[in-house]
Amino acid sequence: MHHTLPLIGGVTVGAGLMFILDPDRGRRRRALMRDKSMRWSRKTREFAGSASRDVRNRAIGMGAMLKSWMQPGPPVPDHILAQRVRATLGMYSRHPSAIDVHVTDGVVTLSGPVLDDEVDDMCTAIRKIRGVAEISNRMEPHESPDDVPALQGDTGPKPGPRFALMQSHWSPAARLAAALMGTVALLYGLSQRTTGAATLAATGLGLLVRSATNEEFANLLHLKEQCEWA
Repeated sequence: MHHTLPLIGGVTVGAGLMFILDPDRGRRRRALMRDKSMRWSRKTREFAGSASRDVRNRAIGMGAMLKSWMQPGPPVPDHILAQRVRATLGMYSRHPSAIDVHVTDGVVTLSGPVLDDEVDDMCTAIRKIRGVAEISNRMEPHESPDDVPALQGDTGPKPGPRFALMQSHWSPAARLAAALMGTVALLYGLSQRTTGAATLAATGLGLLVRSATNEEFANLLHLKEQCEWA
């Protein structure tokens, strides 16, 4: 066993040198490797820059939120509060355009048809918006969209904010966190010799690939159906 690993390592290094220094195709292979190295180096720098900006912006946003809780600022104008409410409706309703929003002195009036399973989460989220003093709920809840024209079209799952790593495209901060977790899992898994460690290493490798490409696993494995042009 002590002689096997050095032998495998020597064979691997020799094969790599033969691949790179091949008299016929070595120059082209080295050029391709150089180009790919430069490309990945540039992408790494760009990712590091975007990740640092994203983390900084999130920290500033959290700081501003904490400051607003500790030191309440001036009242939020009604038109700005209405925009915030509509933005929140877009996250919690399948049909936000069906809901009318009116704001007067911080009192938010909601009217229009809505699916029954969306009402509670929607109102809870709107109450948390800074500047909302009260909610006047005049919406018309429906258990199903049948026979309600404004609620036709989208029959997907119940909407709501999704965990960062469950989204289709990860933010730079989420990609950075996934890359760090993947690296730790991969290194630890490779250092052990158990089935569980192998699974952990495979998971770490998957996180690294996912964070590097920012593509869903279904896309990477070509499991999603693609539209065909006529």
